[in-house]
Amino acid sequence: MPETPNKVGHFEVDLPPEKQVLALFAAKWTLGALRALVEAKVPDVLARGPRTAAEIGAETGTRADTLYRLLRAVAAAGILTEGADGRFALTAASTGLVSGAPDGIRDMFLFASDPMLWRPYENVAHSLRTGRPSFEEAFGMSFYEYTKANPAGGAVLDRAMQQNQYPATDVIFERFDFGRFGRIADVGGGRGQFLAEILRRHPHCTGVLADQPQTVADAKATFEDEDVAGRVTIVPTDFFVEVPGGCDAYFIKHTLHNWDDDKAELILRRIREAIGDDRDARLLIVDQLLRGPGEWDIGKLIDVEALAVLGGRERGLDEWNRIAGAAGFTIANEPVPGNIALLEYRPV
Repeated sequence: MPETPNKVGHFEVDLPPEKQVLALFAAKWTLGALRALVEAKVPDVLARGPRTAAEIGAETGTRADTLYRLLRAVAAAGILTEGADGRFALTAASTGLVSGAPDGIRDMFLFASDPMLWRPYENVAHSLRTGRPSFEEAFGMSFYEYTKANPAGGAVLDRAMQQNQYPATDVIFERFDFGRFGRIADVGGGRGQFLAEILRRHPHCTGVLADQPQTVADAKATFEDEDVAGRVTIVPTDFFVEVPGGCDAYFIKHTLHNWDDDKAELILRRIREAIGDDRDARLLIVDQLLRGPGEWDIGKLIDVEALAVLGGRERGLDEWNRIAGAAGFTIANEPVPGNIALLEYRPV
């Protein structure tokens, strides 16, 4: 059988079809090299202009020879450029790795490549056999227990979540009329960036931020930065136990996928209890909405992380409707699968 060229990113690999999956290891090699460079703040140095490995090493306190090898590898992957003069430079793909870059992803990258998210992949077979997160097998506790017990890990998570902005989420702001609702609750909303943006866009609305006490402790600054603090009530709570009532809409963003169906349904039941007899109130779920069988969908890959790290799951429309229906809701819109979607439910 003739060998078939296979391209993975910028990697050209000549392998017969039955061996082409080996090219996936290029991602591991690239991530390992890139993480080391980001930890050493190499992108920060290159943000000031092209540099040789020797110049970068002098500024970062790293070995020039070893540094060159990593720079060369990352440039081969197209994340940096390497000139004939031996100088390396940023590309559009690496500008977001500079500290403090507008719309930057440095903290998200360091979180996603942190050992606490890397080690569970050493034994995904544990999840396959047991249905339990392989994170627990690796660390002896759940992910959330780990971040509470290890402040450094919790800090990495917190910084990453502040950068956790998806372009598809911006589309939701444009396409969905949050102004229909006078008072909006953000359930599990962290520091409240999403709620703050809604209130900024809709000056007549007020909001409630409901999340764990340690999570909302610093949320006031988020609302002050957007000049909406006077229209927000911050409620420390455990959404497995209670969700504050009296709101016209309850949205929960990028949170339910962290939990299995039983726990996700419990959260939705608490929201249904908070809504009570108000048939005009709405549940708004902002999360991945998977495409059908055999279709490409990045959410199907993210689902492996949800399984291995958290014991959660990404869901298709039938799965969302099933858990929402069990909690007392029925679908009220026609969301488009394949990306971040907003699913609107009304109480029954």
